[in-house]
Amino acid sequence: MTIRPARFTDHGAMSTVCCAAFFDENLFGHIMHPHRKEYPDDPALYWHAFVRDSWFDWRTHVFVAVAADEKNGGKEKVVGVSVWERQGAGGKEMELSQFDPRNILSPLAKLINRVNAILYRNRAIDPSKANILHDGMPFSKHHWDGERGDNWYLSLLAVHPDWHGVGLGKELVEWGIQQADKENVHASVIASDGKEKFYLKCGFDEIVGNACSGEGNPMNGARGGDILFRYPKGSVEAHA
Repeated sequence: MTIRPARFTDHGAMSTVCCAAFFDENLFGHIMHPHRKEYPDDPALYWHAFVRDSWFDWRTHVFVAVAADEKNGGKEKVVGVSVWERQGAGGKEMELSQFDPRNILSPLAKLINRVNAILYRNRAIDPSKANILHDGMPFSKHHWDGERGDNWYLSLLAVHPDWHGVGLGKELVEWGIQQADKENVHASVIASDGKEKFYLKCGFDEIVGNACSGEGNPMNGARGGDILFRYPKGSVEAHA
């Protein structure tokens, strides 16, 4: 098993892994994709759009865990995914110059996602919940105020259920933890239901709030959503 930077050609496999990993998760499964059992392959369309958006955000680093597929002659198979996003001042330093022609790729990816949503309809999703994450983030963004805003944010972690329990998730998390420590900045993540203890074991220091709380938050009632931070060495928070 190996952790390596993702390739553009991995997008389809990454989407398949996410579809399997979050199939019965409360928010992405039960709430957002209530018809997933009737259309089990359709949630992958949501994840393909997510991966495509992340890919052309120059502040992100995308990694995959790969293993030998014994059913396919030992060829490499993607079985895990992580997306780490550099936020704050460090993220701005990673952005392209306004004259860089690659800037067109991000809006082009969003346009492709909109066109694909029309051509390949996700029959498993509840359309009223399709943007629940985006609409709910303003209710918790205050947790990233001040120095916490300069951080490495784990926006996605997924391991195929067939590969749970062998340490791939921890390895995918480790890159961002080490990078945050190297830069002496925060690391952050919003945990899925039941994954809080996992992230604490991976090196996050504490739970600081919940992304599903707040009056009027569209994510009210969803399970999970705990916000965890790892603090820089020498910070006041690290010694609290």
